[in-house]
Amino acid sequence: MKATQLLKGQHREAERLFDLALSGKGDVQRVTDELTKHLLAHMLAEQVVLFPELLAIEPDLIGGACEEHTVARFEIRRVVNTAPEDPSFRSKLIALRDLVAHHVVEEERELLPKIEVELTEDVNERLGQQMLELYDALVAHSHRSHGPAVAPVRTATAA
Repeated sequence: MKATQLLKGQHREAERLFDLALSGKGDVQRVTDELTKHLLAHMLAEQVVLFPELLAIEPDLIGGACEEHTVARFEIRRVVNTAPEDPSFRSKLIALRDLVAHHVVEEERELLPKIEVELTEDVNERLGQQMLELYDALVAHSHRSHGPAVAPVRTATAA
């Protein structure tokens, strides 16, 4: 799978999880844990695999994306450290959603089209495979090692 396709699919999954968590239906804590693991693994895979390849092509976009990831990790910690019953939980989750939505729009409007033009299909495929393998390993590790309630905090620190 191409990196560009993978990223778009992961963006849609994040949107779905945000909607589910903000709906207040079901186990909000479980959905929020899944969401934060997803976001952290996604961001780390971008930073470790994709961004180094793109620095020569779009240094300003990559620098901006890294800064947005830093702010997102801060916001993720705030969400993870707040119980869903806390009156501030919803506003913290909305702030994180809005930050991620802005990042997604920029990435899909500016960065992904440049990847399609600048990278060969083989490189795009290779990067997508590497990102998917790292993403899957990070998510599996967080489930095995820390369980759903603790993993986002641990992963946020490591990312």
